Amino acid sequence: RRPGPHRHHHRPPPPRQAAPDTHEADIAVEREKKRLEQEKKLRQQQLEREKRERERKEEERRDRLEQEKKERLQKEKAEQLKAEQQKAEREKERLEKQKQLAEEKKRQAQEEQRKQEALEKASAKAAEARRQENIRRMQGLAGATGGEHATGTALRDSGPSGSYGGRVAAKVRPNIVYPDAVAGNPRAVVQVRAAPDGTIVGTKLIQSSGNKAWDDAVLRALDKTESLPRDVDGRVPSSLEIGFRPQD
Repeated sequence: RRPGPHRHHHRPPPPRQAAPDTHEADIAVEREKKRLEQEKKLRQQQLEREKRERERKEEERRDRLEQEKKERLQKEKAEQLKAEQQKAEREKERLEKQKQLAEEKKRQAQEEQRKQEALEKASAKAAEARRQENIRRMQGLAGATGGEHATGTALRDSGPSGSYGGRVAAKVRPNIVYPDAVAGNPRAVVQVRAAPDGTIVGTKLIQSSGNKAWDDAVLRALDKTESLPRDVDGRVPSSLEIGFRPQD
């Protein structure tokens, strides 16, 4: 037998000692590390958020306080302004009232003056009318002629001049106010007493005309005359009698 080719019998290499598989462990560590980092990151974020929230709240609080302060100041300012406006209004009303009172006073004074003027005017008008009426009556009653016989007879004992009776009559006549016509032209004789300066101190009817109204008119006229004129020698008789007729 021919020997066959030499065969080397190789033994299979021994199985390599498998390196411990750390891959899984690494992944786990990495994962844990990542998880911790993530947690840290999340915690950090949470802290950041909380800080921001605190800051936001603080800012809000500050803003609110600021706003409240602003509003309080505005309110105070508004109230002050309102008080000042009310004060100004009151002052304005007071001045307005004062002005109205002054105007009312002025108006009343003007009204009073107008009334007074109207009264004075009416009075003057009435006085003038009376004067004109007296003149007309006097003319109607026969004016004083100045003649002794026309006006009445003066007693001679006190020694007045011949024209004195006419002088007295001329002074008394304008004061006789007697509107009615007197029937029969009666004569009223009056005694007149006078002081040395001519002031009439007493009058007395010593002979009635028979017409009381005419007698009274003559006495009234003497009262109104108040004083007698002086005679030509400058004296005034202490007593004299003088007669008056409506139509002498």
